[in-house]
Amino acid sequence: MFPVVGVALSLVACGGGENGANPVDATATATGTGGAGGGGNGGAGGAGGAGEGGGGAGGDEGTIPVELQFEGRVGDDVFSCGDSYAVGTSQTEVRLNDFRLYIHDVRLRRADGEEVPVALDQDGLWQHQNVALLDFEDKSGSCANGTQDTNSVVRGAVPAGEYNGLSFRVGVPPELNHGDASTAPSPLNLSGLWWNWTHGYKFLRIDSAAEAGQGGFIVHVGSTGCVSGADGEVTCDRPNIAEVVLEGVDPLTTKVLVDYGALVLDSDVGGSEGCMSEPTNPECALVFTRLGIDVTDGSPRPEHQAFFRVE
Repeated sequence: MFPVVGVALSLVACGGGENGANPVDATATATGTGGAGGGGNGGAGGAGGAGEGGGGAGGDEGTIPVELQFEGRVGDDVFSCGDSYAVGTSQTEVRLNDFRLYIHDVRLRRADGEEVPVALDQDGLWQHQNVALLDFEDKSGSCANGTQDTNSVVRGAVPAGEYNGLSFRVGVPPELNHGDASTAPSPLNLSGLWWNWTHGYKFLRIDSAAEAGQGGFIVHVGSTGCVSGADGEVTCDRPNIAEVVLEGVDPLTTKVLVDYGALVLDSDVGGSEGCMSEPTNPECALVFTRLGIDVTDGSPRPEHQAFFRVE
């Protein structure tokens, strides 16, 4: 087991935004600066607003601050907007234009299997309530429509103790998934990560373009089969929220690798348009399996996920 002590870990950041703006808040203490975002796919990017849902974590007696580190990868390579990568079944040479995802319900795991929620810092920028945005794009190279602001760290607090694992969900929880991105607090204010009020957010967005001009391969994962009832409440047949469980690791010193190469390992990236979360799309069946989601009903299958790993 790995004891948690009251020492803050160093911050590591890489990657950046997309055609919608990244969260920006001049008063925030997290890394990243900038003004209101440029137009995104389907609307203007939002500027980061003040966070809601409580003050910063880590001040209570018996709790200590934690920083959980993530890193965008393509196979063995650290992701960079300026590089190309051979991926998929045909080893198609591609450049990534976007690499962002929401995670929520972050928990540390004890040796006896108990899961302890991480109380996220409410920074008004990258984290709101129990949701955090990971953004690995930095506006350079093929990511010219993005922004320089990046985030690869989840910050919060947990009770002091010994932990040997980490769990979290990929996506936005249902109670926050069906709002208006134009008025939502940061980081839920991004038009490029939002479909519409009924279907909610794109939990994961990775766009790539083949070097040989074969077109683009997109991965946009979000809830589907969503309908709004007479009372305005939205229900979705397929939540499409992945559950990630990483065991036998020190969550406070281990970097979680988010690997696009592993996600599209079984896909012909040069011969398909990709996956927009359609349950009947053969490409979605391949991508969802690697993400750890049953494409038919949207339920989590953590035993199959290969998108996240540790070394």
